[in-house]
Amino acid sequence: MAMTCTQCGEKAGPLAFLTMDLAADKYVSPDCAEKRLREIAREASQRSREDRTTAAKIKAAAANVILTTTPHVDGYRVLRYLGIESVEFVIGTGMFSEISSSIADFFGARSSVFEQKLQQAKQHAMGKLKYLAAEKGANAVIGVDLDYTEFNGNRIGLIINGTLVEIAPYG
Repeated sequence: MAMTCTQCGEKAGPLAFLTMDLAADKYVSPDCAEKRLREIAREASQRSREDRTTAAKIKAAAANVILTTTPHVDGYRVLRYLGIESVEFVIGTGMFSEISSSIADFFGARSSVFEQKLQQAKQHAMGKLKYLAAEKGANAVIGVDLDYTEFNGNRIGLIINGTLVEIAPYG
């Protein structure tokens, strides 16, 4: 029994059932299947380019997002509240950080290694909050709160949250 391609109408021999889509109960010729795969790859490539373009636009917008611990931004009014967002960041202190911190503690000095790790974590978390804000259409985050917590296993958690808003200058 001959099979007929549902795409182009090409006739195939009886062994074509080996390549047919049994779930959909239809036969597609190898040429049509290859053509469809090329189309899917082209569409995926286009989506990938669009995703990269969108990510670049969000990153550029994120650079201009205002973060403030206050409930408002001087000279601006809130147009829309877009929700609350938080970022959690966990860092390990590491064996070498522990050793240098213990030595610094023994001599009553500051632990610059820990301080640097906390500063880096804070910068990354703030950057992520700005990115999330821009992604959701906010140009500011008000009421920002920053908290640190200690976990077992020498890990430190940083939680930053705030209210995403769209603001505009008065006037």
